[in-house]
Amino acid sequence: MKKKMVKKLISVSLVSAMAVSLLAGCDGSEKEGGDDSKSGEGGDSNVLKVAAFEGGNGADIWEKITAAFEEETGCTVELELSSELDQVLTKDIQNGDVPDIVYYNLGQASGFTETMLKEQAVADITDVFDDELKGKMLDGILDGTAAQPYGDGKIYLAPIFYTQTGFWYNANLVGEGKDYALPTTWDEMFELGQQAKADGRALFTYPQSGYFDATIYAMLAQAGGTDFYNNALTYDAGTWTSDEGKKVLDTVAQLVSSDNIWADTVANANTDGGFKINQQAVIDGEALFMPNGSWVVGEMANTTPADYEWGVTGVPKWSADENQAVYTFTEQMWIPADAPNIDLAKEFIKFMYSDTVVDICLANKTTNAETGEESDSPVVIPVKGAADKLPEGVIKSSFQTGDDVVAVTGTWATTAPIEGLDMKGSVYGPIDSISNGDMTVDEWQAQLTDVWEQCANAME
Repeated sequence: MKKKMVKKLISVSLVSAMAVSLLAGCDGSEKEGGDDSKSGEGGDSNVLKVAAFEGGNGADIWEKITAAFEEETGCTVELELSSELDQVLTKDIQNGDVPDIVYYNLGQASGFTETMLKEQAVADITDVFDDELKGKMLDGILDGTAAQPYGDGKIYLAPIFYTQTGFWYNANLVGEGKDYALPTTWDEMFELGQQAKADGRALFTYPQSGYFDATIYAMLAQAGGTDFYNNALTYDAGTWTSDEGKKVLDTVAQLVSSDNIWADTVANANTDGGFKINQQAVIDGEALFMPNGSWVVGEMANTTPADYEWGVTGVPKWSADENQAVYTFTEQMWIPADAPNIDLAKEFIKFMYSDTVVDICLANKTTNAETGEESDSPVVIPVKGAADKLPEGVIKSSFQTGDDVVAVTGTWATTAPIEGLDMKGSVYGPIDSISNGDMTVDEWQAQLTDVWEQCANAME
């Protein structure tokens, strides 16, 4: 059947996201489902409506996956792409036009997915991940709050791709035989900051304060271990007043202090499009490190010189003999609880982990809007062996493995709605104020402690 494509031509969102593929399909026949099954209610059982965020990886990846699924099943997929998907979906849902499946991940500035979860408006998809599919998935990828947002053992969010995050750096300047040695501990990091400052460079910048999410997750796990980290995600009262939590806050504050931060960081982080200026500072050698993920390579391809070399390393450790905690970032797809074709959407989620989709995503390319040149922009599905197929280079090296590497996943647990609470703004927003001296670490700690108390009381 011919595919129907619906595209919203809207300006690119300011919030950078690792926008990776979400497509959907159907098998052409209605299936018997559980209590939440709504196949055939208000929708054509042979048509699946997919709403997907369009970001740095372009539209081509969606189109290829859709075509592959339609060829395999003979069904029709209606794909709606938008760089402002939260606004589009808000209007669509208000008008009763509910998509069957959505790609819009946790952690966006709008908090749209978090709101849908708080309103119990996301379907339970635990049954999608049967023993066979679980056996293909990366170990632990389904265990954290990024898949089980309520912490009740049920899966509501499907991790469709992943990357391991860390500090991305200018490898023309940092590394063996370069101007600066690559630090592994925080002491070495801050010593390097003094060296860079003497050379007229800054140690650090960040695209926006929200990019500290992966950094703080990794630092919490590094400071206190897995149990401490998991307790922090579910709002343990002692998270920020503990020695471990205070150590995280003090270290972040030192990292973004005037001694180490690129001077224009905060101003750019709060200006339309300014996050790319901060990222460019690393490329240009004005700052050495920044928190980011592998999507930055494609995102900055237009302004990256041909002889530039990216590097990536884990967040520094406090002690050289500690295991390295690396935060694994996932992008999620989910099914609205009121979707007309829930069973068909579940079938497509399974398809997303097929060898067909793995290969399409690894072969993804993006096109330079100014020059028309294509560049590789591989996307990795969280199944075993997918990352091993990446070509040698910085993207492959960003998937850090080894006996001394501990991968951590998850996000702050979902709670009942709390009036007036902006979770992302409350946790990461103060970093701007810490950097420019408008807030102290003690004030940040007190604010976080209060937020954790509110969230703990709102846990369901």
